[in-house]
Amino acid sequence: AELYDILGETIRICRKHDIPYFVIGGTAIGALYDRAILPWDDDIDIGMARKDYNRFLEVAPRELGPSYFLSWIETDPHTPYYFAKVKKNDTLFVEEMFKNVPMHPGIFVDIFPFDRIPDNKLLRKLQYDAAGFLKCCLMGKEIWMWKHFGKCEIEHPTDRGAFSCFLNKAVDVLFSKKAIYRMLVAVQSCFNSWNTKYFNNVMTTTDHVTGESLRHLQPVPFGPLTVNAPDNLEGFLRYNYPTLHRYTEEEQEMDQAEQALKATLGREQRKLLLSLVNAHSLWQERTSLESFTAGLRLGLGIAGALEPCSFDDDQEEQARRKMETEGD
Repeated sequence: AELYDILGETIRICRKHDIPYFVIGGTAIGALYDRAILPWDDDIDIGMARKDYNRFLEVAPRELGPSYFLSWIETDPHTPYYFAKVKKNDTLFVEEMFKNVPMHPGIFVDIFPFDRIPDNKLLRKLQYDAAGFLKCCLMGKEIWMWKHFGKCEIEHPTDRGAFSCFLNKAVDVLFSKKAIYRMLVAVQSCFNSWNTKYFNNVMTTTDHVTGESLRHLQPVPFGPLTVNAPDNLEGFLRYNYPTLHRYTEEEQEMDQAEQALKATLGREQRKLLLSLVNAHSLWQERTSLESFTAGLRLGLGIAGALEPCSFDDDQEEQARRKMETEGD
């Protein structure tokens, strides 16, 4: 009820000032399958094109009712986030990782800025990597989450190399938090003058949405409200989430277990474990050599998200000959 209440207040302001917005991520999936918040979801995510996002930041502080608070770097200076949140006063939702950060603790709706991303894959990766680094620098001004060049303030340090941590620390020492934020926004928005196909929250590789879809937002029932969604909501979601389906509670629990695994094991340990799990699963389903190899490659690909990993042709051929020999 609180989430719908906060979303309703956010939508009221958007309608009053003609600010386009649209549901994204798990909220968009809930709108498609349940026409409501998914049972296991604990927040709501909406997006706005950068110019609309800036307008919302300008008008929301004076338009929000007394029960609400707009949290972003200018109003909630200790926030570790690069995006805004509309929070409800006199409520409590503390994220474990940031429990010691002195920011507004209320239940919230997340509002993400969407910027144009380049069509060229190399430029897109450069933008994504630069933005991701500056996001870590921004967060590092409030909480150190890594094991190098500072005292880690969370139980399980984020898997990150020493050189990246050194650069992060150097930026945090040399620049103020607001200066880092301005650099981050500059990177996120650097292609907004280009005529590119997609907008996206630059920090993610999902939620690509075409400019055409943003010009033709569609109303969708969502609990007691009606929200805006990108044109052809299912097509938008299937493009970004190719295996899209309505998760069962059991699948959600498995996904949470995988996230816990990532938090507790090192990268190489995860690669080995997930490789074996996926390979064994496919081996049981189909005993062919092709299935075993596919499972092994799938496991390595999933576990090596930061450093995608696959067999080259020679390694694959060696594995095939070894299996054929053992089969004989």
